[in-house]
Amino acid sequence: MIFKHFRLNPIEVNSFLIGCEETNEVMLIDAGEAHPNIFSFIDENEYTLSKIFITHDHHDHTDALKQFADHYHASTISCTEAPGGFQVDEVVKHGDEVSIGTLTGRVVNTSGHTPVGVSLIFPGHVFSGDALFSGSVGGTSSEENYNQQIGAIKEHLFTLPDHYEVHVGHGPSTTIGIEKAGNPFFV
Repeated sequence: MIFKHFRLNPIEVNSFLIGCEETNEVMLIDAGEAHPNIFSFIDENEYTLSKIFITHDHHDHTDALKQFADHYHASTISCTEAPGGFQVDEVVKHGDEVSIGTLTGRVVNTSGHTPVGVSLIFPGHVFSGDALFSGSVGGTSSEENYNQQIGAIKEHLFTLPDHYEVHVGHGPSTTIGIEKAGNPFFV
């Protein structure tokens, strides 16, 4: 699997490139900033950015969606119709699959931080957006949303094997096992 992490802008939003080594197709997960390092990495490695996946509709994860989509003619995928005001090509929901080359990921509901939010799971990897962080969870606007998010994380993420790496929207990556054992929102 092709994997590259980019930490961007003053609030250190994470963007990730994942892809298929057989086809050299890559997908950008969350497009917070059109940083030159992302364009260079894609172009220098002769990758084809064919998809952009948005985990939730907050500007720090969507601000560069149009720039990447236009530049690479990539299809856009999100759990909402128009993240950041940009009309996406495909709206996904819990249980849907997303493929990139020979890799297939599964979409799971992790709403709460935003009214609609998803995580994307590939073998050994979870891209959780702002739902689950290393040692924390994304902020919510109500107790109901908080309970929804905690329940979704327990049901859809904490049932994964402990060794799965969790790539988060802000901060360092972690693992399912570390978060189940030590995240104060669950212990």
